[in-house]
Amino acid sequence: MPRARRSLPILAPTLIQDFEGHLQRVELAPATIRNYCADVRGFVRFLQERLNGSTPTVPTEKEFARYREHLIKATNQSPATINRRLQSLRVFGRFLHEKGFTKNNPAHSLQLIANEHDETAPRVLDEDEIAQLIVAVRASARRSLMRRDYAIIELMLQAGLRVNEVALLTKEDIVPTANGMRLIVRGTAEHHFRQVPLNETLARALREYLQFRPAPPNVDALFVSQQGKPLATRSIQRLVEEYANAAQLEDVSAYSLRHTCAKKLLDENSADAVARWLGHKNVESLNKYK
Repeated sequence: MPRARRSLPILAPTLIQDFEGHLQRVELAPATIRNYCADVRGFVRFLQERLNGSTPTVPTEKEFARYREHLIKATNQSPATINRRLQSLRVFGRFLHEKGFTKNNPAHSLQLIANEHDETAPRVLDEDEIAQLIVAVRASARRSLMRRDYAIIELMLQAGLRVNEVALLTKEDIVPTANGMRLIVRGTAEHHFRQVPLNETLARALREYLQFRPAPPNVDALFVSQQGKPLATRSIQRLVEEYANAAQLEDVSAYSLRHTCAKKLLDENSADAVARWLGHKNVESLNKYK
């Protein structure tokens, strides 16, 4: 780990630009990048006001905690907005640590605030939580596995695949089309399958993975382990949970990613179309997302 450079002001334009470039490299949406950078600048203004206009240095864990308290007590913002800002600071804290500005991540203990929700409803990630998860995957130290894991997570987020459906995929299930790609998703029952179109984000993730996928003999599975064996269902569940923990997201599992896709599809399409997309036998199965 590089030595922490505590003397560099966080208002230094180059540091903010570096942070923005970091977010671009992990391919976050432009709107998400703008929000994250705006949230960090709000944090900087808070620190500057406490120093009577002086330029603050790299923030400490206590300063992150003070800002959290300020957002809760001194602003009239909704829990969702406050949590969005806290998530931005989590990403910023990890960035400071990874780039050597701090010896430890100063935002590692920054906790989100409670937000009332229906406990019976499926866990669905919002846009900021999705971005947080993608950052965690892209920042993985396991670079050889990052492309594989990113493709797996995008399959559940963008196409709504079940864990066992991801495990059953083969290379032949990715079918080129005139407009991009489609996926043949096979069920556990023989001759039971559905076809799912892939958006550009997901298609690109799969193409990048296929370029680096190991080629073990006699293994048709799309996703393989470091030992060249088909990736097991439990391994897929575990990697999602590990990245969710790295992103400091609570109660997120592989099923949460499918639920997130289902909710987004229902916001944009008819229930009949979504049921076919997700492989549900009837639309009543979707009532839990409404």
